[in-house]
Amino acid sequence: MCQLLSRYQFKGTLAFFKSHHKLPVLIISRRSFRSSSETYFHLIETYGRDRALQQGKKLHSHLIINGLARLTHFASKLISFYAEAKQLSDARKLFDKIPDSNIRRWIVLIGAYSRRGFYQEALTVFHEMQKQGLGVNKFVIPSVLKCCGHVYDVQSGRILHSVILKNSIESDVYVISSLIDMYSKCGEVLKARRVFDRMVVKDLVALNAMLSGYVQHGFAKEGFALMDQMEKLGFKPNIITWNSLISGVCAKGG
Repeated sequence: MCQLLSRYQFKGTLAFFKSHHKLPVLIISRRSFRSSSETYFHLIETYGRDRALQQGKKLHSHLIINGLARLTHFASKLISFYAEAKQLSDARKLFDKIPDSNIRRWIVLIGAYSRRGFYQEALTVFHEMQKQGLGVNKFVIPSVLKCCGHVYDVQSGRILHSVILKNSIESDVYVISSLIDMYSKCGEVLKARRVFDRMVVKDLVALNAMLSGYVQHGFAKEGFALMDQMEKLGFKPNIITWNSLISGVCAKGG
């Protein structure tokens, strides 16, 4: 079983447990805690990815019986499992049952809502997180900025911009690219460009985010100029670049 897991033969392992649904408890219970934890993690991830809801719930019940479900690392994995299985209400219920202020579970829930398109719910969780006095890090900021852009919440986006500057994480390209995208989606293209111009190190993600902002708001000329700048910096356009430019041209009627 463990060899199947370590080799990432998830389908085979999942089929094994489906046909031996009582056996895993006996096998896992006799292993060391570390080995058992790794096995549990693999199983939770497998069930989530394959959306094997019933098997995942059985494993959750087993973790509860063994007093493991409330541990932060297990709880975060289970929240992620329910989110992957499109059971966001169950993910939220589990989140609320855990009296742990560890930031990991907050990041998992916010990311889950964001990936599934529940942007307002993700922002609600983020604001709850702020009320708890928990710090914001570079792992949660991109997800929250994405949500701000989709619901046009530029005010929350500006607050996050201040947090980025205060915590000196403006050098993180992924964070800044998300900030550019947020301002662009909220219609503040000039602000997005100012953020872009202040980047010490630019990459294709940031350039594409800025380009997308231009074409979304009808600045096709600026978009093509930016593409020229990309090429001068040595960046080669990818499929995202071309899709953005084509969208801009089509919006202009050819």
